[in-house]
Amino acid sequence: MANRLTTKPTYQTWIRMNKLFIFLGISLLLLLVTLFPIPVYLRLLSGMLALPFLYIAFILSYSTYQFAAFGGSYQSKIHDVIVSKVDDGSGIILDIGTGSGSLIIKLAKRFPHSSLTGIDFWGQNWEYSKGQCEQNAEIEGVSDRIHFLKASASKLPFPDAEFDIVVSCLTFHEVKDSRNKTDVMKEALRVIKPGGTFVFMDLFLDENTFGKKTELVADLTMHGVVELKEYKLTDILPLPKILWNKKVLGNAMVLSGKKAK
Repeated sequence: MANRLTTKPTYQTWIRMNKLFIFLGISLLLLLVTLFPIPVYLRLLSGMLALPFLYIAFILSYSTYQFAAFGGSYQSKIHDVIVSKVDDGSGIILDIGTGSGSLIIKLAKRFPHSSLTGIDFWGQNWEYSKGQCEQNAEIEGVSDRIHFLKASASKLPFPDAEFDIVVSCLTFHEVKDSRNKTDVMKEALRVIKPGGTFVFMDLFLDENTFGKKTELVADLTMHGVVELKEYKLTDILPLPKILWNKKVLGNAMVLSGKKAK
């Protein structure tokens, strides 16, 4: 058993380090070419091509710092926002896209009488794992109430109306096996009990992914959602300006509501 006095949990940020290293490596390689004894126009071209890669590498690096506990700890703060929107967490809770377990563990600690399940696909493109989640839950002293399961958010392995509360943070837009992200959200709603609640945070203002917000809200309402509330993330949590970037959290919104009885 992990010693909670000497061992700290390890929570990964949302930024994939392999993606950061790829952009950083390409930009450095292009900058290196500018030092080669080649025609000036080729060196200028290489330098110009390096700029967008440098910009993306900077955004990713800065975002990693701001999300991490050693920086701004904004990933934890965003999870705190989601937890704060859960009115009564004494029932059965599902966390869709549990990552390294940060959000579901916060919920378990905030609601000591809850029973929780965290699902994630834990694909090779991410630095998360089921084992990491289990270890973090053990360290935090809540492993007896949390069950972690490998599954896709588009095909939840649960019967209808299984959970009192469903939460999800920045997961729906990442689901690869469903092109229609609204359908993934409907799958999440399927497993909520009548009268149960949800809190979802995602890039809901990105029309290329979720379509127009008005249409998304109408679709969810037709699917049995009542008391729907919308919060633009930048309105409820002060963020560093760079995190407002559309490629980071500029399109982020929190949607909370209830499934009709």
